[in-house]
Amino acid sequence: MYNIGRGKSGGVVLQCKACSHVERVNEFDDRLGSRRTQAAQAMLAHTRSEHGREPVGRPMSMTLESRV
Repeated sequence: MYNIGRGKSGGVVLQCKACSHVERVNEFDDRLGSRRTQAAQAMLAHTRSEHGREPVGRPMSMTLESRV
């Protein structure tokens, strides 16, 4: 769905594999939780809305919650 790499300024960047859409981790707010998680959620939302793709598998937290 996306690649994770370093931007020119040294920050973490998520790049869509299907188009040129980019999410930069440093553009998210620490007060709302993990910036990397926020960027990943934004990239997944982009993938669903722009490319009609759903993630493969289940996120770890959902898997752990179902076992409790």
